[in-house]
Amino acid sequence: MPPRPRDPLFWGLLLIALGGLFLLNNLRLLSGPVFAWWPVLVLLPGLWLLSRGLSGRQGGGMVGGTLLLGLGVFWLLVSLGLVGNNLFLPVLFLALGLGLLLRSVVGRGVA
Repeated sequence: MPPRPRDPLFWGLLLIALGGLFLLNNLRLLSGPVFAWWPVLVLLPGLWLLSRGLSGRQGGGMVGGTLLLGLGVFWLLVSLGLVGNNLFLPVLFLALGLGLLLRSVVGRGVA
């Protein structure tokens, strides 16, 4: 049976590779402005989860999707130097609250 993309081995290796790249970047062993755009790797799964949650009315997908989208946008703005780290908790609470609100509204069929 071929390994599935959700296989823990795949995700473990992916996280190790990403962690290694970020470590090399933080140690300034890699150069380039490409690493300023790393939060896009958080935004894409957030969009996927949110769209899947909205289409299938899955509450967990809506909460997880809005959380990943909010954090991805926040980290992208921090990475580009447009906002400071002091906004982390407000963005976290706003994204989580929006996800819970979406889950309750869409889950009941109001939206």
